[in-house]
Amino acid sequence: MSTVKRLKDELEKIGCTCVILSTEFHAHLFNRFKVKNIVFPYAIDDSTWPIRAFKIEAFKYSNFITLNWEQLLSKANQDFKKPKSSFIQNHFYHLAWDESFKKFLENNNVKAEHIKVIGNPLHDLLLEDLNNTSVYEEKLRTEFKLKKNSDVYFFPMNYGWAFFSDNKIKAKIKMGYQPDIAYEYREYSQRCLNSFLYFITDLCNENSQNTFVVRPHPSISIEQYIERFKNQGLKLPDNLLLTKKYTIKEWIAISKVIGSSWSTSVWDAQKIGKIGFLYTPFKRPEWLETFWNPLVINISESNEFEKVLNSQNNEVSGVGEVVQSISSWLFDIHSGHSKEKIIKSGVSFEAMNYSYRIRAQLRVFSMEKLKGMGVGKGLQRDYFLPIK
Repeated sequence: MSTVKRLKDELEKIGCTCVILSTEFHAHLFNRFKVKNIVFPYAIDDSTWPIRAFKIEAFKYSNFITLNWEQLLSKANQDFKKPKSSFIQNHFYHLAWDESFKKFLENNNVKAEHIKVIGNPLHDLLLEDLNNTSVYEEKLRTEFKLKKNSDVYFFPMNYGWAFFSDNKIKAKIKMGYQPDIAYEYREYSQRCLNSFLYFITDLCNENSQNTFVVRPHPSISIEQYIERFKNQGLKLPDNLLLTKKYTIKEWIAISKVIGSSWSTSVWDAQKIGKIGFLYTPFKRPEWLETFWNPLVINISESNEFEKVLNSQNNEVSGVGEVVQSISSWLFDIHSGHSKEKIIKSGVSFEAMNYSYRIRAQLRVFSMEKLKGMGVGKGLQRDYFLPIK
């Protein structure tokens, strides 16, 4: 959201009018805007939500753009994340952070002239927040009553698969994951999560003067983590903070070390000069490996944490005015000629879109009038009013 808001600000400086809508809460508003450009966080399959909502006659002259928000792909999700339809391959403009992702897109039939290599916009924002560290130090330490002189260690954990039901696994398989990998992914995540609970408890007990901040995966609630601690017979240490408040940017800014399971937040933090490490209690499956995994410290025991603390901060590299460059690219697309797209949709297609619009209206009503009743806790935190 921080990146999208910044892009909106930059585009408005050069004369564009922008609106930010939620794909989960504002589906009933999509048709109310006549737009020339539609920017998606990602684009995989136009038969799925949210792209399906815009593949209608009203938007046949609009430009379709994807920021391809997740680009540091493991072997397991490369097939899942690749553009799967000719509509996305031929009619979408694609942002790439580097030449390797551009090659990935080209290998999956995306037109080279529709791909723009610019960089990862998050690095811009992370660097800016480092300049505001003193402000965040005061704000976060006051709000969470953190000891003034304690070091903060931040753990944005990526164990979402550990909480998946069988139905969720089947849905992932239907969307492109190989069945054997999907079930192994859940089993591996569960083993690592259970081990992590003991690991973080030991770290807290061994470093009682410092603060450990654990941020669950966006789709997982604090309550689910607390339940897992209870199931393992573990008491939450006094210096452990479980929270989803604020974004990773503020926590990375004030933290001495950033550690995770396999979250790209570790790599992003390292790119802006922070110390990062991966907690790897069991050998990482070959299908989960990425190019950057071995480029950060990997540890499996709490007694190895000293090795992390004694490591050198990394030099800032490959970071520039990325957000401004992306906004210029978006404006260039906006200023160009929009090509008409042949769009066909049947009765069942329209009926499904209608049901999603009704669902969005019910979700908004629940958030505004019923305190989110019937809306998953993980989804509730993503609710916001349309930003115009």
